[in-house]
Amino acid sequence: MTRSVEKSSLVYGVDLYGFLRDIKFVLLFYVIGDLLTTIYAIETGLAQEGNPAVSTFASMHGLYSIILFKVFFLMALLGSYAYIIRSSKGKKHDQAFAWNALRHTIAIMGVMIMFNNLLVMGGYDSPVYLVLSYAASLLA
Repeated sequence: MTRSVEKSSLVYGVDLYGFLRDIKFVLLFYVIGDLLTTIYAIETGLAQEGNPAVSTFASMHGLYSIILFKVFFLMALLGSYAYIIRSSKGKKHDQAFAWNALRHTIAIMGVMIMFNNLLVMGGYDSPVYLVLSYAASLLA
């Protein structure tokens, strides 16, 4: 009975060490970098959370509840990794392309989010806000 449960589990047969090695830049920039800059900016009053869902959740459950979002994100990323590995068995090139595209995109997003946070903490306008306000002015 336990053997069938193991085979049907999400991460059965997935190389967790390889997963963690692959997501080192995601962890560094998107998880740790964004988390630290966000918490520091909010605690010091330099900025506020721009994501309405995260902001509402943090206001209801405390600032450090943002960590839960990062944990859920890592679980979803592990699920994506397991799915990509399993769905492209025998197609090594497809597997490598899909996984690399996903993890590199998230790592680049992490760098951009950290850069945005640092600019806002330094008293500059958020590039995200500038782009969105410009797009809204085009639609008006």
